[in-house]
Parts: sequence; C-alpha cells; structure tokens
Amino acid sequence: MPATKHLGPNSLGALARFGLLALVPVVALGAILGHELNVDLQQRYLDTAQSSATLITQVAVRPLLNPRELSEGLTAVQIADVDDKLQGAAVHQDVRRIKVWNRSGTVVYSDNHSIIGRTFEIEDDLAGAFAGHPHAGVTDGHAPENSGDDLQGPLIEIYVPLVFDGNSSPSGAFELYLPYAPVQAAIDSEARQLYIILAAGLTLFYASMFPVVLLADRWRRRLIREAETTALANLAVVERLNKMKGEFLTRISHQFRTALVGIQGFSELIRDSEDLDLPKVRAFASDIYRDAERLDHAFDDMLELDRMEGGRAVLKIGQVDVNQLISGVVDGARDQNPRHNIDVSLDPALPTVSGDPDKLSQVLTILLDNAFKYSPPGTDIAVTSESTGDHIMVTVKDHGPGMPAGSASGLLESYPNPGDARNGTHGSNGGTGLGLPIARQIVEMHGGRIWFDSATARGSNFYFTLPMRLRPSRKLRAVTRA
Repeated sequence: MPATKHLGPNSLGALARFGLLALVPVVALGAILGHELNVDLQQRYLDTAQSSATLITQVAVRPLLNPRELSEGLTAVQIADVDDKLQGAAVHQDVRRIKVWNRSGTVVYSDNHSIIGRTFEIEDDLAGAFAGHPHAGVTDGHAPENSGDDLQGPLIEIYVPLVFDGNSSPSGAFELYLPYAPVQAAIDSEARQLYIILAAGLTLFYASMFPVVLLADRWRRRLIREAETTALANLAVVERLNKMKGEFLTRISHQFRTALVGIQGFSELIRDSEDLDLPKVRAFASDIYRDAERLDHAFDDMLELDRMEGGRAVLKIGQVDVNQLISGVVDGARDQNPRHNIDVSLDPALPTVSGDPDKLSQVLTILLDNAFKYSPPGTDIAVTSESTGDHIMVTVKDHGPGMPAGSASGLLESYPNPGDARNGTHGSNGGTGLGLPIARQIVEMHGGRIWFDSATARGSNFYFTLPMRLRPSRKLRAVTRA
C-alpha cells in the first residue's frame, strides 16, 4: 500500500490497463508452455516404451523365428510353440496385442490367432520399421490393420525392425500394443506438479512486470513534463528573439530613415534652390555623402553579421603579434579622436597567436569606437594586454556612464536592444548597434570569449580572450592560412 499511496488516477488507470493487456499474453504463454510440457512428457514415455519393445524384440521374439519362417509363414505347431515361449517369458503382461509382420504386409504371428495370415496395406509407420526406423505413437485401435480385432484405445503402438543375424536390412517388423491409461495417469501426475511450478513462475513474472511498468510510467510522465518545460522555454526564447528582431528592425529602419531623410532633404535643396553658391553645394554634398556612407556601413554590418552567423565567413589565419596589432589600431584611433587620451599597457612577454589580423583589428576598433562614443572628451581610455593561462586577454576600459543593470544579456546578441544601453535614447550615437555582435562572432570564431562588466558612473570594461592555440568555432566553415 505505501507504494500506491503516491499514484494518481492516471497512473492507476494505466496500471490497470497494462494488467489486463499483459494478462492475455501471459495466459497464452502458460497455455503454450503447458502444451509443450505435456507433449514432452508424452514423448518421454513413448521413448521408454519403444526402448522396452526393442529389448523384447531382441531377447524374446527374434530367437523364436528365422527369415524363412518369416517369409513363408508359421505352421499351427510353430504358432503354439511361440505362444508357449512368449507366455513363459511373461511377454503378455500388460501387453494388449503383439504382431510379427513380414515385408509383404502379412501378419506372420499374433497373440490374436484370428488375424494370423491376413495381409494389410503397409502404412507409413510399418514402412518405416521395414526401413530400419522404430516408431512409437498413440492410437485408438481402429486402424485398418485392426479390423476384426477387439482392441480398445487409447493404446501405445510400437513398431520395431526385426533384423536377423547375417542380414543388414530388416526381414520384418515386430508390433506391440501397450495400454496408454497408466502412461496418461503418470503424465497427468507429473504435469500437475509442473503446472503448479509453471503457474507460480508465471505469476511471479506477471507480478514482477508491475514495478517495471510503474517505473516506466514515472519516466514517461517525467519526460512529458521535461518536454513541456522545454517547449515552453523554447517558446519563450522564440518570443524573445522575435521581440529582439522587431526592435532591431525598428532601430535599423530608424537609421535608414534618418539617412534617407537627410539625403532626400539636401537633394531637394540643391534641386529647388536658384541662388546656391559653390560652398553651399559642397556643404550639402558632404552631408549627403555622410548619410550615404552611414547607409553603406549599416548594410555592410548586416551582411557581415549574416555571413558570420551562417558559417560563410573566412578567416585568413596567420601568426599575429597582438601587442603590435594593438599599437597599430590605437595609433589610428588617436589620429581620429584627438579629444581622448588612450593609455596603453602591454605585456612584453605576450606570445604570438594564430588568427586573422584584419578581423582582430576590427574587434579592437569596435571596442575603441564604443569607448569614444560614450566617454566624455578629455577622459582616459585604457587598453591592456596580458597572458592568462593558455589565453591572451585584451581589455578596453572607458569612463563613460556605464551600463544599466540587465543590459548585458542583450548587448552582444545578434539583434541588440534598439535603445541606447547607456542613456536610453534611440540611436543617438548614430550607430546600427551591430558592432558588438560582430565582435562577438569574430572572437568566438577564433575560439575565444568576449564579455564586459560595468558599474554606472565608473565606466565599462570590455574583455576578449584569444587561445594561444587556435580552436576555430564549429560554425566557421572556411578557414584559410595566409
């Protein structure tokens, strides 16, 4: 009862259905096994009777006859002599009938004298004995060869080949009928014992299946719960991705619309104005060019991110001196952003790594651009490199407003939150928001990792690592070596 205390109605119903369904094959199995046991016991007694008949043939019957007598038949005197000797040998005890056949199908001798000399059609069992194969079976005593006899079945009928010395093949056959009732009684007695054992075994087998079914049902319900939980989680992820994708499209459309408005507006001014001088035309053209360049950059970022996520990007692998790469990127950044001071601290013992120098320069450029956008003029930006175990780590620190809580989960995603993560404005920095997702893809394609930590009013620290031994991401389908 304690085991069933925690079972619900569904489990009990399933258990009851299983019990009913499993009972049918178990009963069928019991019937089949019982039949096989009965057949096996019967065959064992038939084999014993056949062995006894063979012994009687060799010891009691064959010495009384010879091949010539078997072929020509016996006289009345010879028949009486055989009767005396067989009775003296106690052959007739528990024997219903005996016959001696020659190969012509004639009964040469029988304890029922009325059938001596009669010829019958040779049936399969008798033909088998003539071929040297003894046979034992059960008969009802109504075969054609027993017509005119008073045999009452069921009986055990045994045929034994009769082979005389000096002959290689049987000259005839000896047939013996024994009562089957004692054999059936013995079979029934043994069968009852075996049936009891069989029934007990099947009952234990039947009962032992229920714990297995309970365990399987528990696992089934657990798997269903896990599947439902996983489906709900996947649904939540899909909804989140759809929301992020929608927000991203909103942001991209805002960037495109802003650039297109500028291009369209300045173009209309140039088209419709009648007193534009050359400096104004050049100024408008510069604004149009900047807006077109912004659109071009947005398209390039989208296509590049799509190639990376689709596994179509190609890394041109070579040996990269990370310190030298940092110095080159920082020098270019200083020229373009003179209002910020960049402090560089590089580990002189840093080893070279395998990687794509152009892609790694792009990662560092993206991080520096972010730092420039969010750091007030005159503040310091720090770039460091160091060796950490089997990786190289590069850090970019700024003194901007920092990231609000909860922004880390979406900032590096392919469809980042369209709002400005640091000040909550929509695209105020003029970017597409795809820089950090592109940086993440590049770093992960190199087998590294990128992340950041931030505290409002203290700025943000961005980190990325590169393995000293290249382990490209599985998503990267094409890797070439320079």
